[in-house]
Amino acid sequence: MRTVGFRLWIVLWPITIVLFLYPINIALLRVGLIIALLGLWSGCLFFGWRKHVVRIVFLLPAFIIIGFLICPGRSFEQEKLRQKYVASLRSYEGTRYIGGGENTFGIDCSGLVRAGLIKATFQQGFLTLHPGLVRYSLSLWWHDSSAKALGEEYRHQTRRFLTVTSINGLDQSKVLPGDIAVTVSGVHVLAYLGNREWIEADPHFGRVVIVKTPAMKNPWFEEPVHILRWEQLDKKQP
Repeated sequence: MRTVGFRLWIVLWPITIVLFLYPINIALLRVGLIIALLGLWSGCLFFGWRKHVVRIVFLLPAFIIIGFLICPGRSFEQEKLRQKYVASLRSYEGTRYIGGGENTFGIDCSGLVRAGLIKATFQQGFLTLHPGLVRYSLSLWWHDSSAKALGEEYRHQTRRFLTVTSINGLDQSKVLPGDIAVTVSGVHVLAYLGNREWIEADPHFGRVVIVKTPAMKNPWFEEPVHILRWEQLDKKQP
């Protein structure tokens, strides 16, 4: 029985890697990844339980992580998070377009603006030991949302503050880096980088591109859009 369990545990490693790297992010795959990670962790404990070092290596960090995540949040430097978010968005430039994708192996428009913020909040939360930001990044990863849902302020993740006839006609002084534009039709979303530059995962180009306005040859920049701001980049600090 132990031999069979060990073989299953070995097989679970490549499955976990595939689930982690697979670009398309859907609920079933997220659940599968969590189960696979728990299976790997449990297997490490089960097969190495008799070794004192193994118990320390796998139990102590687990307790530390859980303890950290349940700690109360606190204020954070919002401008630094905004800058980190913009840098995170830029890091995806050139990534190929895949519908439902949300990582560097493939990404779509809503996946881009979400993945950028997930990465930025997790990094800042980890580097500053801020449990609230880490929890937010995990929650954002878990609760997937389309461009339309973002435009409708899904789960209060975003706040709509402006509607304009087009991005080309937008007064750029009214937006901040990190703000997003969702077409009124709800089929596409772009993010503002500052200096009149916008980033999008564009199915027409087949990749993530940075576009400077006015962009007369890009149809997305001529559509009516809602302008929104992420809750984490807009919330009042205590």
